[in-house]
Amino acid sequence: LRQGGVLFDVVLLVEGRPIQAHRLVLAASCDYFRGMFAGGLREMQQHEITIHGVSHMAMEKILDYIYTSEIELDLESVQEVLIAATLLQLESVTGFCCDFLFSWLDESNILEVHHLADVYGLQQLKARVHSYILGNIQTLSQADVYRQLPEDDVFRALSSDELEVASENEVYEAALHFHYSPEQVDTDQVHLQVSPKDNLRMLDAVRFCLIEKHVLQRLHSRLKPCPLKDSVSAALQYHEQELWQPILQTALTQPRSTFHCILGFGGMFSSSSLTDNRHLFQVFHPSWREWRTLSAAHAPRMSNQGIAVLNNFVYLIGGDKNNSGFRAENRCWRYDPRHNRWCPIQPLQHQHADHCVCVVGGHIYAIGGRDYRNELDSVERYDPHTNLWEFVSPLKREVYAHAGAVADGKVYITCGRRGMAYLRETCCFDPAAGQWTECAEGPVERAWHGMAAVNGRVYVIGGSNDERGYRRDVLKVACFDLANNSWSLISPLPSGHGEPGVAVLDGCIYVLGGRSHDKGNRMKYVHVYNSDSDEWESETEFKERVSGLAACVALVPPAVIAQARSWEQRTKATWEDADLDNSEDSSED
Repeated sequence: LRQGGVLFDVVLLVEGRPIQAHRLVLAASCDYFRGMFAGGLREMQQHEITIHGVSHMAMEKILDYIYTSEIELDLESVQEVLIAATLLQLESVTGFCCDFLFSWLDESNILEVHHLADVYGLQQLKARVHSYILGNIQTLSQADVYRQLPEDDVFRALSSDELEVASENEVYEAALHFHYSPEQVDTDQVHLQVSPKDNLRMLDAVRFCLIEKHVLQRLHSRLKPCPLKDSVSAALQYHEQELWQPILQTALTQPRSTFHCILGFGGMFSSSSLTDNRHLFQVFHPSWREWRTLSAAHAPRMSNQGIAVLNNFVYLIGGDKNNSGFRAENRCWRYDPRHNRWCPIQPLQHQHADHCVCVVGGHIYAIGGRDYRNELDSVERYDPHTNLWEFVSPLKREVYAHAGAVADGKVYITCGRRGMAYLRETCCFDPAAGQWTECAEGPVERAWHGMAAVNGRVYVIGGSNDERGYRRDVLKVACFDLANNSWSLISPLPSGHGEPGVAVLDGCIYVLGGRSHDKGNRMKYVHVYNSDSDEWESETEFKERVSGLAACVALVPPAVIAQARSWEQRTKATWEDADLDNSEDSSED
């Protein structure tokens, strides 16, 4: 209609220039015109209506959009169109303008874009500017415009877990660059003796505990007594108290990351070429479509280790020391993703293999198992405040090759073996009462399986039994309803997983590798269960067949992820050689 120039019934006067239009089309386009032409206002009776606060060019473009659902934007027009769209309450055009501005956002226009977002209350554009600062802090902090940004906005970015930096050293430098030019910082023309709360506020956002110890020591030696030196001293004390770090966590010790990854430790591999320490620490995120490897120095190769995560520290508890036959272990280690560092902790009081480990109430519980001489009913509890294990309420009967999970503040363990018998038992431990109670038995006997808790339900997955006279895979997956103390069967596994790693990421259960007794081999496949749809899907396989993997989910900093990537590249040839060596074996998958 507009292009044909027919049936016009209203004229908009914009900057004194007429634009013909149709009342019905305008009223259907947005609340502004709907109120004007259908809200009982005097404009309903007027043939010519003056529009204030909008440029003629912007109104032409907006009318083109109203009639065609298309709009052309460029750097010269976008600001005027954005102002007009905001006034006329055309949210779709406002969104297009914000997207366009963000696509061109850089150091040369960030102040102008930020001003627009602030003046017109454009929360979407404000969020985009904040995202730009987070993703470009290293280069942006070198520019003069950085020191002209609002202090509160920069402080919010420097305090964010989403700040994209390779290390906390970069945050420290960015904090200094807000107060001093890069040239002043490079030539050491900075004055750090004043309080950060005076005119060096940005330093309050630095998580000094995440800076490496030798860097802190060098900075500490340069400082005279001042609040900044106190912060550095506190961070050095944190590094000195390595054993107690899990109980010293604050907002300033949390990793700068929102990247939760699956970590896999130890296990038994089908190929001996990949069983040295360097290949026992594997990292995965679904967006990568590949498993990556990290060095696991200071943690020996073991399998079926108990695993726990407490305050984003990973604990490996006992397990099978099986590089020269099977031997139960009592040694324990702790991994810190913040610094990609291991340290030993107090050993268990007794060796535990084929046990399970759970975290509840800030304590770690090692439950049952065997020491290859006796089957165990003992339960040990680790207190991170004392770095000590103590025996607590034992199981009612010994059990090994069982699995455990925590739900509703209680520990649930299922199935396992006693002697040569496969079990269906379910037991619950209430830390508050300090007692074990029996629950409804599961629908299937099994052992060497996995468990996971999702959305208030406990899932029992994989394992094996001998219900047909010889050892076979258990494909049935059982779900325990805590409220009703009842079991139900859900979608079965696509393939066997005995001694699997199990981890929960983004509400989905990952079942990692393991042994298939039906196929007579360790496996490298990975299956993922979605509890919302009750469906299994295949995920990226391991590079090597593995069973007895200890798996968990932890928050991993970008610096550690970068090391995993570079290690994968360095070892690519080794993986390919191993694949060639096992090509005949792989045909059995």
